[in-house]
Amino acid sequence: MPEKKSRRNRPSPRSRLLESATNLFSTEGIRVIGIDRILREADVAKASLYSLFGSKDSLVIAYVENLDEKYRKDWEERTARMMDPEQKLLAFFDKAIEEQPQMEFRGSHFLNAAGEYPRPETDSERGIVDACLAHRNWVHSTMTALLTAKNGYPSSSQASQMLIFLDGGMAGARVERDVAPLRTARDLANQMLSAPPADYSI
Repeated sequence: MPEKKSRRNRPSPRSRLLESATNLFSTEGIRVIGIDRILREADVAKASLYSLFGSKDSLVIAYVENLDEKYRKDWEERTARMMDPEQKLLAFFDKAIEEQPQMEFRGSHFLNAAGEYPRPETDSERGIVDACLAHRNWVHSTMTALLTAKNGYPSSSQASQMLIFLDGGMAGARVERDVAPLRTARDLANQMLSAPPADYSI
């Protein structure tokens, strides 16, 4: 009886597949992981994977989208009580500084996933890159809105610069296996925020 009850209380096959894929893709990479390895880890039949996701690429898309959803939720919870746009902007860097040691300095899962498809050849591969871009576009648009509120003028270009700081910090942290590059990136972002507003009247 206890064994049957335990099996009834197990997460759904979809949840187990996504959890296993997330653990494997985020630690070892995407292309090197085969379907059979995911199925063994998830204890799910191959037929279930294809009925739930259709293909490995669709599972990868779900993996990226799930990471994006968790990222947004975490950032929103971190900044819920912050009133200052500058604090919310620096929260992107603080989040990365805090998480990289926990992630064993794997950098950005979104940049890593997109980097595995430098020349997407199929619609599903393009879907993976698009999912990575959707995350990046959200970060950029959020930064733009915060900077615009702070500066009082459209600040998309400044948001692009800040996003580059974050990208560079994440890449450096991965190579050096240290948060120092992210701290430098945060310092650069803070300097940008502290600089006098540019004159756009000309």
